[in-house]
Amino acid sequence: MDVAELLAERWGRKATRVARLPGGMGSTTWLAEGDEWRVVVKAVDASDEGFGPGLELAARLGDAGFVTGRPVPSNARRLVEAYDGRWVGVLEFVDGVPLTDADAAAVGELLGRVHQESRTAEGDVAEWLQFLRVFESSLDLEEWIRPAVEGAMEGVRRLGPLTWGWLHGDPSPEAFMRLQDGATALIDWGAAMHGPVLYDVASAVMYVNGPGSVVPAYLKERPELRDEVEAGLDAFLQVRYAVQAGYFAWRCSNDVRTGIADPAENRKGLADARRAFGL
Repeated sequence: MDVAELLAERWGRKATRVARLPGGMGSTTWLAEGDEWRVVVKAVDASDEGFGPGLELAARLGDAGFVTGRPVPSNARRLVEAYDGRWVGVLEFVDGVPLTDADAAAVGELLGRVHQESRTAEGDVAEWLQFLRVFESSLDLEEWIRPAVEGAMEGVRRLGPLTWGWLHGDPSPEAFMRLQDGATALIDWGAAMHGPVLYDVASAVMYVNGPGSVVPAYLKERPELRDEVEAGLDAFLQVRYAVQAGYFAWRCSNDVRTGIADPAENRKGLADARRAFGL
């Protein structure tokens, strides 16, 4: 993809430097610079239906005062453009330092504030769980995967009423950035979805290897959710492990190597998911 040509044609920006950024299992990204501006250009497969809604959410939260790496509209005032067979967005560059597991309290605090802003009416949890079906064709790669995934789905179906909102979808510490003024940003909204807020909480807990500081910090912002978190966190952790299992089973089945140097990393991801289930 000719990023400089894309920026000139669709965003009216003349780039003086374009550099490919590392990482990204589901996308390809570049840092582009021009006279007095820097942006991140992100491209995803045309089949990625969550990319556009994620950028819309980042824009709404940006309007509410959060630093999100919000999208820059194109000349046509679109947040996402179809280009070279892919969906492409141009995002504001966020100059900060990624958080680590040691910053779990900051992760929980900001996630709680985001969920307060993005809250919605409750939806249908059985319908929401269908997002796991995208991995359906890969769930029999190993005999433990399908029973684990289906058991996780059933565990969440048995829960009572749940609090819903617009979710980040993948709140790893690396998606949180410490800014120069001490504030925290939350970027990378490509996995955003509408669903139970416990899914984001469970994702954050998974990434920092336990509830530790992240859950108390979250509940300081959302104290009314204490009973819901205590009753449902373990069930949503199982769903989060199911996502990992399905995702890496799909990558292994289709030999998807985006974002990795060695296909063995996909097998490791699948093995990690199995261990998380205690299998």
